[in-house]
Amino acid sequence: MFPIYRFKPDADPAVLSRFLWQQKIAHRIEFSNGHNELWLASAQDQAYAVEIITAWESGEDLSQIVSSASAKPVHKATSKSLVGFYLAYPATITTILLAAIIAFVTQLGADLTSVAYFSISPFEVYGNQVRFLPLEEVLAQGDYWRLLSPAFLHFSLLHFIFNVLWVWDVGRKIEHLLGSFLWLFGVLITALLSNVLQYEINGNPLFGGLSGVVYGLIGFAWLTPLLHPRWPRLISKQLMVFFVVWLGIGYTQIPEMVGLGSIANSAHTIGLVTGLILSALYCLANTIWTKKSR
Repeated sequence: MFPIYRFKPDADPAVLSRFLWQQKIAHRIEFSNGHNELWLASAQDQAYAVEIITAWESGEDLSQIVSSASAKPVHKATSKSLVGFYLAYPATITTILLAAIIAFVTQLGADLTSVAYFSISPFEVYGNQVRFLPLEEVLAQGDYWRLLSPAFLHFSLLHFIFNVLWVWDVGRKIEHLLGSFLWLFGVLITALLSNVLQYEINGNPLFGGLSGVVYGLIGFAWLTPLLHPRWPRLISKQLMVFFVVWLGIGYTQIPEMVGLGSIANSAHTIGLVTGLILSALYCLANTIWTKKSR
């Protein structure tokens, strides 16, 4: 949650709060330093909440702005229309759709010609050898999309389903709380760093998947409520332990022994670290902004 309004000492927030709940805007009234403050649960509600606050401050009849509220429910996840459902989580759904499209085009990694277009470096297979370019040559020829596209590659149905389910389960909750722009920014940074460092550390372009992003989301969701008490806990301690243990197992031969193949461990680790750093930066920025607003 984050603050958007500070009431005057003699102002009664009850009427405003009641109307916000009627409009399904999740919020909390906090008393701090002699003032009541309005905290929102979702950045997506900010613009509409500000409109209501402005009307309330000017003494307008809040019922008169209900007409403008009629457009708001289309952005809620409860909307039954496909458009409304997409608008509720546009960044999360777009990420999943891109992964699904690329999984279809590449036949889950079976079509190496297509895979070579989305891999971090174009490659050619000669017998048992794979020839590819160093990253500086990839960038020199203008293939900048390759910095991100490996995140959407998947090499098995299980690999695809596992990643997509976690992006949907955790990702959409974070998008709802952060807003689509910040969510997308964080995912792009996580994917870029995971892809680039995986390639630089391991020197093999045949890797892919949203796993680095998933670890970033998990790291962000785990650390943020520890640093920001008003942030809801999205994952349990047990789940975080599971992901850390699985990360450690990835550095062993166990996944290959049970038929899961080689795992992009560097991408997972970088994704997790990036998520933790982004969480710390977000909480720091939120704290600074809150102090300035008081």
